[in-house]
Amino acid sequence: MARISVQVGDRFTQAADSPKVYVVTAMVDKPDHLPHARLLLEEGTPSDELLVSLDSLGDRKPWRPVP
Repeated sequence: MARISVQVGDRFTQAADSPKVYVVTAMVDKPDHLPHARLLLEEGTPSDELLVSLDSLGDRKPWRPVP
């Protein structure tokens, strides 16, 4: 799977019909680990945060970019 370019501020939704939109708030790149993005639900609280690998964000089945 090709790695996509993800930047802080990019927006994603979990599924085609999901009204929830998540915003990339930080990039996490640790040695010996896959690169991840920290996502926060728009207008959510800190407990609405997810850590998702860039490979997962590149898979258009569970995640879709939001313009």
